Amino acid sequence: MKQPLKIGLICLTLLLSFVILPINLSPSTYDKTKVVFNSYDYNDSLYYVTKIYYQNEIGKTSPVKKAYANDGFGKGLEEVLSFSERQGPSVAINASVFNPEKGEAYGIQMKEGEFQRENSDLGNSWLLGSDHAGRLYTFQSRAADNEIETKNIVNTWQGFFPLVVDGEWKNYYRSYSIPNIRIDNPRQIIMQDYYNNTYIYTFDGRTEQNSGITYTDFYHIIKNKIKYIRVAYVLDGGGSTSLVLDGKAKNDLIGTSKEKDGRKVADFIYFD
Repeated sequence: MKQPLKIGLICLTLLLSFVILPINLSPSTYDKTKVVFNSYDYNDSLYYVTKIYYQNEIGKTSPVKKAYANDGFGKGLEEVLSFSERQGPSVAINASVFNPEKGEAYGIQMKEGEFQRENSDLGNSWLLGSDHAGRLYTFQSRAADNEIETKNIVNTWQGFFPLVVDGEWKNYYRSYSIPNIRIDNPRQIIMQDYYNNTYIYTFDGRTEQNSGITYTDFYHIIKNKIKYIRVAYVLDGGGSTSLVLDGKAKNDLIGTSKEKDGRKVADFIYFD
């Protein structure tokens, strides 16, 4: 090989190593949770749909996770926005109903396989649970021991009731006498399809611009999707309704006049 050609090939090899190696060694731009966010209008009320893909483009999974306010059960309340700023999740929302005086969530509470409260303080209420893979389930408190064992549940949240189970609409809400259940209100509803993709439907309400929705409204919004949904469950709503993506609030955080960053709540559902 002629000397100039040999030197040229060596120079080209060195150049390619500097160009290519940094790209291969740098963190992938897809090493994140894949999230798609959209806003819609229903009867002049805004709502938001956040889809969290179970796997992103390189196969990284993003299971549902649980956290408590101030990093511990019974340690008081905290805004979803504050939690998101501290911990940096891609998606964070409010979850369980809670006792504001005690500063703790109601119902059977479990995080990462450990009970913080093993017995329900809300009777035979409906729970939301997740297994290690982040697959969601809903079951009643009386069946909790069996469901937690057979489905390997590691996290639980105490909201209200399911609206969809295994592709079928459920009318459990009709048996509740709580006034806010029957009228327009802000809502937080979490759903999961058969591929473990999660959907969060967040509805603004209680303002002049947005009244909120009823569960009948929600049925009409998702009726063409119901057969594809494995579970849809109602979380705490009203003034607690909070949706934060990458540290920024996406819905109208109403709370009260003293709660500019939204209402403080007891626990969260989040995705890294």
